[in-house]
Amino acid sequence: MNNFKALVQPKVRESNLELYRIIVMFMIVAHHYVVNSGLMDVMKEAPTSPNSIFFYLFGMWGKTGINCFVMITGYFMCKSNITIRKFLKLVLEVIFYNVIIYLLFVSFGRSDFSFKEAFLCFLPIKSISDGFVSCFIAFYLAIPFLNILVRNMTKRQHQLLICLCLFIYTFIGMIPIFKLSMNYVSWFCVLYFIASYIRFYLDKNVNKAQKWGGVFNIIYHIMCGECSYAPLY
Repeated sequence: MNNFKALVQPKVRESNLELYRIIVMFMIVAHHYVVNSGLMDVMKEAPTSPNSIFFYLFGMWGKTGINCFVMITGYFMCKSNITIRKFLKLVLEVIFYNVIIYLLFVSFGRSDFSFKEAFLCFLPIKSISDGFVSCFIAFYLAIPFLNILVRNMTKRQHQLLICLCLFIYTFIGMIPIFKLSMNYVSWFCVLYFIASYIRFYLDKNVNKAQKWGGVFNIIYHIMCGECSYAPLY
């Protein structure tokens, strides 16, 4: 009887992680609001005005928010496995929202209907340059191979890999004589290495508040050298 109760016991949701996700979503929405609403043109006319400073601070966390979401993905997926069901669910959700948003834009006159655009709504991957959704799906497909790597490395090797990746993407990227092209897929892999290290080696030594606060702090400092107002799609 006790075993049966254990089997049917509902999964307990982690309220602190849910709050973390809500805050991250708000950061991304705020960024899109500032960048894509036309406010940037107004802010550039008077960049030191109180309103401009407020909106600069209000909308500067978009990339940090995306990094937080990828870190959450890495934290959980490094000890999980991708199934066909999980992948199809992700792809179908993308297609569903593509179609719904496109139909809403056409219905309210924000976009003209075309068969080409309608067809593109059914393609989950359109660009592997700066499109977040397309890059995330490509990254998602790489997770089984990333898991083989992180699960078979020693702690020391894991540390050295993270240091190498951060050296390339942050330190070298800040030196003017070097040209570094940022790509979401490869950067998501770097974040995956960091998140998996936290899950494997730091999870037992710190409480959850310290852990997620530390994750946010790491991401913030990583992104300090990157322009926070580069468009996100």
